[in-house]
Amino acid sequence: MDKYIGLDVHATSCTAAIVDARGKHLGHHVLETNGQVLVEFFKTLKGTLHVCMEEGTQAGWLVEILSPHAERVVTLRVPESRGAKSDERDAFGLSISTGAISPG
Repeated sequence: MDKYIGLDVHATSCTAAIVDARGKHLGHHVLETNGQVLVEFFKTLKGTLHVCMEEGTQAGWLVEILSPHAERVVTLRVPESRGAKSDERDAFGLSISTGAISPG
């Protein structure tokens, strides 16, 4: 099963939001921004993983460490949002973007 993961990345924490191919929310997790922690989390996920995160200072190393554990890892330039904002909401927005840009 394909899973689409949006990562809202900050200096000390990442919010990972997971949806399926139909856009159904499968869950979200707040993780330490630590390579080992993130890789261990990705290893627990089953299926074909597609990951999306915002471009930023942490994106380069995250792409490098997560690529071996996902079918595809992409970064996006996200326009500034208006209205209510939360890490969970941002992460789910990225997960849905991942599904929209993934092949198939």
